[in-house]
Amino acid sequence: MLVQEYFNTRKNLVETALDKFLSAEDIKTKQLHEAMRYAVFNGGKRLRPILFFATYEMLIGRKNINRLERLLPAACSLEMIHSASLIHDDLPIIDNSRERRGKPSCHIKFGDATAILAGDALITLAFEILTEIKNRKTALKCIDILTQAVSTRGMIGGQAVDILSAKRKINLNTLRYIHLKKTGALLQASMELACTIYEAEENVTITLGNFALNLGLAYQIVDDILDEVGSFDILGREPGEDSRNNKAPYSALMGLEKSKKTAEKLLRDSYNLIKNMKNNDILIEFVNMIKERLP
Repeated sequence: MLVQEYFNTRKNLVETALDKFLSAEDIKTKQLHEAMRYAVFNGGKRLRPILFFATYEMLIGRKNINRLERLLPAACSLEMIHSASLIHDDLPIIDNSRERRGKPSCHIKFGDATAILAGDALITLAFEILTEIKNRKTALKCIDILTQAVSTRGMIGGQAVDILSAKRKINLNTLRYIHLKKTGALLQASMELACTIYEAEENVTITLGNFALNLGLAYQIVDDILDEVGSFDILGREPGEDSRNNKAPYSALMGLEKSKKTAEKLLRDSYNLIKNMKNNDILIEFVNMIKERLP
């Protein structure tokens, strides 16, 4: 199967399920549901659910879209959490981003209050749909993995340190911590959820988790570089966001050339972690996709 066909079919699968999970429930909360759907269906590539699918299908040793139906609650929960984080990131009190993927941010379209509630609602719905996993033990483990990824030990903690670090001089260790938590934690959860549902051995889960963390950190470094030298067409938003928010990107702390070399090393490390695994072609494509973004 061609890689692009794989991405398209898995994206369509998760979007059909998201449409079902995000159907309106109460006319009184119509605007809230519209905001939730607006944030989720705004042109995202569904990379986290696809990474989750790809990991599971690599582990079982074959690509068969018909076997993914039972994985949809976990796949959709990942995308809902990611979408919620973007809503909150864009708020005026945090990053003050007026556009997301070339469209008005959720708070611009619906107002700050509705946007905050939409993000909150997506997070709670993400955990609610995990209870639809039929095996109770697996469901609880998946909830535990996603809870840790979102918590103060994960994505929210990274965001908190990011906010506190604005207008301050920070070191590379702090910046690395921010991005491992803000970006890496949910990518790591994507792979750990797949390992849990497959019942992979612990060493495999650890290896794939490290792959995801390296991938996430490389992605963020590349994003920092593009924020300085990229364009609206590449980013889906105006470049220079870090400087406007008084944040120090990797390129400011290390310089553009060293930042690029660091990203390249992280991508090599990611590749080396999975190069000997069978059926790894889609995971390798994730490495290549980030590499291709390097200016």
